[in-house]
Amino acid sequence: MAMSGIGGVGSYGYNSNYNSSMDYESWVNNSNSKAEEMKDKLESTSGVNSSSSTSSTSSSNKTSSSNKTVSSTSGYLRNYQLALTDLESAAAALQTSKEGNVFEKYEKALAAADKAAQSGNEDQIKEAQAAVEKAAGDIVSAVENFAKEYNNTTSFLKNNTGAASSASRDLAAFQRALTTDKALQTIGLSKDTYGNLQVDKEKLTKTIEEGYGLVKEVVGGQYGMAERVGTKATNVLDSPVNKIVGSEGTNGTQETTEKYSARREKKSSSAALDSASLPDSFTSFANFARGGAYNLTNYYAVGMLLNTIA
Repeated sequence: MAMSGIGGVGSYGYNSNYNSSMDYESWVNNSNSKAEEMKDKLESTSGVNSSSSTSSTSSSNKTSSSNKTVSSTSGYLRNYQLALTDLESAAAALQTSKEGNVFEKYEKALAAADKAAQSGNEDQIKEAQAAVEKAAGDIVSAVENFAKEYNNTTSFLKNNTGAASSASRDLAAFQRALTTDKALQTIGLSKDTYGNLQVDKEKLTKTIEEGYGLVKEVVGGQYGMAERVGTKATNVLDSPVNKIVGSEGTNGTQETTEKYSARREKKSSSAALDSASLPDSFTSFANFARGGAYNLTNYYAVGMLLNTIA
């Protein structure tokens, strides 16, 4: 696959178009606009029947937990946690806010390819080109894995809407977390009649080549599907058990309950250990320094002012 430039740095450059001040509605309008621009370009150069190249994410690819209807609260919690943990991990690989995501690795490969092209060394150029193609393939594989785990999670919730009061609500939230149909279809993704996410590998690969910025934004950007779905998965995993199953379902096993609460405790344990290891006098001063008008910044500012006057 020959990688062409998309603007930005060098012949392999790109435009991320990240805007930290953009709200979600503006982002959706922007993504739809870009998708419309890309649509004609991709269709005019494509000789592939997209329906024949679609990578199916039907029931044959689902794990047993997604098709399972559980009969107990503890069973629901246990299987839901497994599905959410896998989904959270799959989303993290695509989230541009996460270190080591596939887009970051692809951009490093592009930069190396630019450098190799400037050197004029044919062996280096071929090696760099191969690295770019591999990094692009890794994006496609990560999207496929995300689609599989998304479908596993939503299928599990569909099959267990009666097991917990929050199941239907969580299902709707995950479905809303996907981006607009127009943007999905433009980059090679789609939803079937059951709401399952499907991936057209060839079209996605082609879009990475010709419209990388759009793929990055729609999939992993600040309002992209991986960011929204991954955040939802994390929020559920970090929620109290009674919020997940409802007050009527809090009689699940203690072991299952502790698995969920352990995540919340782990996040605060490092800070708690650090605080516990400090002398009380230092902790008191730290609390004073952080609070109100007499925070540490003002404390130093007043000291410098007094020194100046003196």
